[in-house]
Amino acid sequence: MHTTIVKYQLPNPVPREEMLAIFRASEENFRKVPGLIRKYYSYDEAAHCGHSVYIWESEEAARAFTGPEFVERMKEAFGTVPEAFTVETLFVVDGPAG
Repeated sequence: MHTTIVKYQLPNPVPREEMLAIFRASEENFRKVPGLIRKYYSYDEAAHCGHSVYIWESEEAARAFTGPEFVERMKEAFGTVPEAFTVETLFVVDGPAG
């Protein structure tokens, strides 16, 4: 399993509710991404900064998704070049699942 963490600084302020609507509109697209186990959407309204965390079945799936096309999609959608890195996930604690 691998984790990709993405940070993207927005060029202009975006209200929280508007970002939430953008995130929700993209939800269905992420259900179809090969190898994606889970995606977390996060937004720091005060800093105008979005963060996404992706959990992948494999490093290959992570790298396939976060290639040059990903950067172009982020530039088109948010007007920014994302910072992204992928690491091997060694261990997960799921509190509710015990």
